[in-house]
Amino acid sequence: MKKHFRLVFFISFLVLLISCVSVSKQKKADIDIAFKTSNAVNAPFIGHGVQWSAYPHADSQNAEWGFLMTDEKWQELYKRLDFVNPHIIRVMDVATWRYYKGLDANNQPILDFNNQEMKSLYKLLDYCQKRNITVLFGEWGAPGLWNLDKSIPEIERADDERWIEMITKYLNHLIIEKGYTCIQYYNLVNEPNGYWASTDGNWDEWKAGYQKLHQALIKKGLDKYVQLSGPDAVTQWDHPKHPKKANDWVFSTINELDASTGLYDFHIYADQDLIRTGNFISYLKPFTTEIEKTKKPLVLGELGMKYSGDLKEENFKKGENDPFAGADDSSMFVYDYFYGVDMADAAIQSMLAGVGGAVAWDLDDAMHTVGDLGEKNQLKKWGMWNILSEEFGDLAIDKTPRPWSYSWTLLCNLFPPKAIIYQPEYTTVNDQIRSVISVDNDSFSAAVVNRSKLSKTVRLKTELLSQVKKLYVYEYSEGHRPVNKEGFPVVSRTLKTNSKEEIVVDVKENSVVFLSTILIK
Repeated sequence: MKKHFRLVFFISFLVLLISCVSVSKQKKADIDIAFKTSNAVNAPFIGHGVQWSAYPHADSQNAEWGFLMTDEKWQELYKRLDFVNPHIIRVMDVATWRYYKGLDANNQPILDFNNQEMKSLYKLLDYCQKRNITVLFGEWGAPGLWNLDKSIPEIERADDERWIEMITKYLNHLIIEKGYTCIQYYNLVNEPNGYWASTDGNWDEWKAGYQKLHQALIKKGLDKYVQLSGPDAVTQWDHPKHPKKANDWVFSTINELDASTGLYDFHIYADQDLIRTGNFISYLKPFTTEIEKTKKPLVLGELGMKYSGDLKEENFKKGENDPFAGADDSSMFVYDYFYGVDMADAAIQSMLAGVGGAVAWDLDDAMHTVGDLGEKNQLKKWGMWNILSEEFGDLAIDKTPRPWSYSWTLLCNLFPPKAIIYQPEYTTVNDQIRSVISVDNDSFSAAVVNRSKLSKTVRLKTELLSQVKKLYVYEYSEGHRPVNKEGFPVVSRTLKTNSKEEIVVDVKENSVVFLSTILIK
């Protein structure tokens, strides 16, 4: 009897043990995320990129800092950008920085395309042309915006025929004569709804100039190469002296200027609450819903983080304590890990909302100063690095790529242009886990961001995995983000898929995990 009881007990214990082992092998997920083929985003995807300017304070002997942008500096930038792999680059300039030399006795523009400043711009465009990168080109404003002596006649308005003619001659030189067909879109005035713009928020002036430029491009035959992008407004700021709200700059461009527009773009500088709560998607949706009707792409022409509350105060104090930063216009958290999570989260949410790409502001601290007056202690610190850190900067933290360049490099590399973007379905309603998938003919990529304070196990389920045998895993977490000798991302590990068309991945607290068939070398 005792032997029988012991045998039954042993068998029961063995069954229980086997059961426990079986369960442990099937790791329970905290959340299941399903991607159905019917949930494709109905919007063109261009890919992510960066803002890159041709170093106006260091581009020639006549520049404020002298000719610091040597061939060696450019080659280092080329090498780094090859790792970042941007698919769209926004290049904004000022006519007086490059080709415009003032007005003659008849108040007509004097243009010069043969100077060192132009050659420095060619360095940038050479890179984009060789790598087949889409360029969103433009000028910050009418030339007279920088005219401090108002007694001197100058071109002040966006609808001035002389500026329109200047722009078309400039584009003809760059695209037709120099062969920079990478210039596919043109911005007329940066953030024209702002008081800081040459238009000072005047919609009617900007609209008239936009339409004139469109007609001029057609007349010159340049419309075959370059299209207008607008409105380029910053949607979080309403001009106090003009009735048109910031959001209406976008909607009016759609409704009144669609025939003149090839690409829609506007700017976002988000605070932490908009991004970390997941509310960025609902913020963007009214815009993307209307733009989808045009079947034209939308990009965030500038995307950055501007923190509020205590973080805003901390950011300003950090700027004041930095001998090279302009505290009024710097994001000092580019040195901090969490900035890379915020920027990745913002880009992922934009994709889910139907945005076709985001241009990160910006690539390099050395590009701009506050007011662009060239003061070395007033750098606009937003960059992935400072290429002139040897001249003015902290070599320990400014010369090498900063943390947020890691996550942005992965976004650029793993989500290629023309890919189809898919929205998720969650088994549990939450505001802490977000995910996106992209698929094209050659690749599959997914990103999962975890904004919670706990590590999460996530199960991705999709038939889009049916042909995928192996995925490379890239991880942006505070304690683990492996890099190559140049400081850029490399594979963390590999995962094999299974016949169930699902993959389970652990995502650490406040981190982003990327899974892709694309191997970054």
